[in-house]
Amino acid sequence: MQIAIGSTREPKVEAMKEAWQVFGAKILEDSQDEARFLSYDVPNGAPSMPMTVSDLMKGSQGRVENLILQLKREKAEVDFYVGLEGGFNVVNSQGPRRQVFLENWAYVSDGYQGFFGHSGGVSVPSRIADPVIDRGIELGIIIDRFGEQTNVRSKQGTWGVLTRDILTRKHSFVIALIAAFAPFYNSDAYQ
Repeated sequence: MQIAIGSTREPKVEAMKEAWQVFGAKILEDSQDEARFLSYDVPNGAPSMPMTVSDLMKGSQGRVENLILQLKREKAEVDFYVGLEGGFNVVNSQGPRRQVFLENWAYVSDGYQGFFGHSGGVSVPSRIADPVIDRGIELGIIIDRFGEQTNVRSKQGTWGVLTRDILTRKHSFVIALIAAFAPFYNSDAYQ
């Protein structure tokens, strides 16, 4: 069993491995096969900082589509293609009622059909969200300053900073992956 992940970022790759520990046996069932995880750096086809659910879904699906194309060019075959995308879901984008949630989305395909899953969301304080939305400053820069750390994105992520590491970036992707893989490990419910 080979699973291709459209990212080389450690939290995303580790999230796939951890999620597989939860449901992989249900997919493999009678097989003695073991999973191999392959990571690829592919574009997502979405804005660099998604601001809507549509952007997040487009980004995760775009990673899978680009991954499929890349592997076809390389004449490589895998059992599953995985795209992961994180960003904002901005609600009431204008004025004082604006609410911003950090969400992570997954899209999983077996090459024939694909399914989405997402992590839920955590509210993002305006002092983090506003500079990203209004001035276009990269979230990684803002969260490093806010958390007084460096490279938060590759560690616990904004999720970890906002939840005091109860939920990290990796954990939120695990949740999204478990949800996205459900039609594959519980196919009877989706027929």
